[in-house]
Amino acid sequence: MGIRPARLAALLGLLAAPAAQAIERAVEYDFSGDFDVRTFNRDPGVGDTQSGFEQRLRLRGSLTLDDRVSLHAGVNLTNDTWRGDESARAVEDEEPFTIGRTHRTVTFDYGYVELPFDDWTLRVGRQIANWNFDMTVSDDRRDRIMLLGPVGEDITFVIGGDQRQNTTYDDRLDDGYLVFSGFVGKTAGWSWGALLGHYIGDDERAFDGSYQPGYFYTPRSGTLVSPWAQGRLGPVEITTGAHYLGGGDAIFTNNTFAGFLRGGYQATPELLFEAQGFFNLGGSLIEPGFDSFSSLIHNSPRHNASATRIPALDLTGVGKGDRELGGIDQDFDRYLLALRGSYSPTDKWRLQLAGGWVRYDGLTRDLDQAEDVVFGDVQLSYQVTRSTRIWGTYGYAATSDLIPGVDSVDALSLNLRTEF
Repeated sequence: MGIRPARLAALLGLLAAPAAQAIERAVEYDFSGDFDVRTFNRDPGVGDTQSGFEQRLRLRGSLTLDDRVSLHAGVNLTNDTWRGDESARAVEDEEPFTIGRTHRTVTFDYGYVELPFDDWTLRVGRQIANWNFDMTVSDDRRDRIMLLGPVGEDITFVIGGDQRQNTTYDDRLDDGYLVFSGFVGKTAGWSWGALLGHYIGDDERAFDGSYQPGYFYTPRSGTLVSPWAQGRLGPVEITTGAHYLGGGDAIFTNNTFAGFLRGGYQATPELLFEAQGFFNLGGSLIEPGFDSFSSLIHNSPRHNASATRIPALDLTGVGKGDRELGGIDQDFDRYLLALRGSYSPTDKWRLQLAGGWVRYDGLTRDLDQAEDVVFGDVQLSYQVTRSTRIWGTYGYAATSDLIPGVDSVDALSLNLRTEF
């Protein structure tokens, strides 16, 4: 049984009418997207070597109406590993090679409305979230209400809230929220920002009286403080950021701190040198997209996941656990020192070489011993056209001191991306 052509045409007309009216009222609109495909091979140190192909196609659009209200949205048309001739039959819950590459069918990425109030702006909906150079928030998507506006010359005030958890629709006691406020600005040539956040959730137990993940919001009662700055000291560009996370009721019950200092020196138009130091004290949160200078360690934003990240080398933690989650104890420290050089002989070619050292202090299996890892990384990229780039990466890390019985881990990838 199907829909008659005449009825189908009428139905499509009804659906298209509101969109057509919106287009007629639009004074500005933009359409963009990107396509990427890559192949990779990685030895994670645990289990078998993994290899395969992955691809993603994303579309984004924005529409500004004649009353200055604007709409912004994005979708993933596909975002998954290649499965061969049986690809169409593959189920979505099959384990992908890369976390985040699990959407074989069309999925919603983000969508929000932006309302102007004189110099202030209100944003409501699912929004793209970044903060502190991928250390605190890295290409995340947040169900958010946010208000921002100027409070001084080159200073913007931001206040808002995210719904971070809603496990069961008929029970609000398991909901979780993050409320935040902060400033971003520019002073004496330096860009800077500061954010204060607090995690909110009810204290609900499971039917048997125990605390279980999903029945309550684990970061509840935690406080986040996160400043950053970027500017120049003479010929050196300085980027620095830090955050505090603590005071939680279930995780991050201890005081945790993390931060980094990065410097870049443009020796010649073709040659750039960078150096950075990083620390994580007490098992603080470190987002997956943080740039460690290694393709194996983080460098994998939440919605732009890398196929070469090795989880065993992660720098993040959840601090100390309390109550029924007292078995969680990631009250460890992490330290990183790294160097990177970039050489661009032409506008199309770029070669990057990097190396560094990481100390993992206080692993669960031996809280009194520190484990050291040395890594190296090489990346070569070629800008084929204005829209399309091809690049390859290879990362290596000596892990005999960190992973029992595993002398080293490595991963390589070959990538192509077209932006339109």
